[in-house]
Amino acid sequence: MPCLRMSVNRLREGMMIKEDVFSKTGAVIVPDGAVVTKDVVALLTRHFVDSVMVEYPTGRKERPEQQEQSAPAKEQHLKEFQAEFSVAEQSISEELKDIVYRSKDVNISMLLEPLNGLLKKADDDTDLADMLLHMKKQQSGLYAHTINVALFGQLLARWSGCAEAEMEEVMAAGLLHDIGFLELWKDGQEQTEFLQEYETERYEKHVVSGYNLIKKMNIDQRIKQAVLTHHERVNGSGFPLQVMGDNINWISRILAVADTYDALTMRQGDKAGISAFEAIKKMEDEGYNRLDANYLMTFLKRIAETMIQRNVILNDGRMGRVVMINKYKLSCPLVQVGDTFVDLAKQSRYYIQEILEE
Repeated sequence: MPCLRMSVNRLREGMMIKEDVFSKTGAVIVPDGAVVTKDVVALLTRHFVDSVMVEYPTGRKERPEQQEQSAPAKEQHLKEFQAEFSVAEQSISEELKDIVYRSKDVNISMLLEPLNGLLKKADDDTDLADMLLHMKKQQSGLYAHTINVALFGQLLARWSGCAEAEMEEVMAAGLLHDIGFLELWKDGQEQTEFLQEYETERYEKHVVSGYNLIKKMNIDQRIKQAVLTHHERVNGSGFPLQVMGDNINWISRILAVADTYDALTMRQGDKAGISAFEAIKKMEDEGYNRLDANYLMTFLKRIAETMIQRNVILNDGRMGRVVMINKYKLSCPLVQVGDTFVDLAKQSRYYIQEILEE
């Protein structure tokens, strides 16, 4: 049977591991051929193992009654997340408008409360990333983007080993990072104008406007700096200060990755964003000299791994399933199409055009 690399948080009891798994000191903690149990998953988690090779049973199919039970459950799960997302979007939009238009001080706990509701709706990090991917086909605009950046930033902070308090700072900075647009819209522009801001000189002004709005408020200085510098780039090509490397606030460097990914994949009016794998390729090709390499590598790897076993459509119209991620070229996984396998790293004329909803 073929094998695939699977995130540890997607392992299920009864699967067979097809490689020796080593600790950081070089000791074998799980041998090749071991059957996955709850204890095995706990052991891998304790040793900070992200993913392992497992046997992929191409011929195995769920019984019809299992499919009938799982599909409605998934649909209900998505509906509940969508409803919670809409509530969060409305709540956060009102909170940000109060800060900008009514001079209300930032209350971090109140600001984060809607996000905590969303986090409770997700089973784990993989499920959260999956739900946000689903939402991208329906949501657009400033407030949806703000939530996405906050949550993708929180995921990246967790994947990078940040403490709980640091993850909350990242989420707060994510919710506030584009507040400067609201300050610029005081002249009567609507939120829909957000999608056109990338094409105007106003775009670069929103970071300074946002910083000036909150600089005297009683919130952590690192959050204020992130609002000002989330468009700085490690090679000095960003704005507004053209600072470089580690001189950029670490929260800003996390948000830069999350912001870039969401901007590429978000819906722009009637036009859908590019697929996750197309975004990964673009960020692989263009991101490493502009974004923090460690944060970028961690983010792209973990996002790619959430796509394992997802149904996709290739650019030639064929439908397949992602079965293994190529760790050297994350945007080019191994895709099973019927009884054949398409290695996108070797067959470069093909790429994943769309990720299907399950």
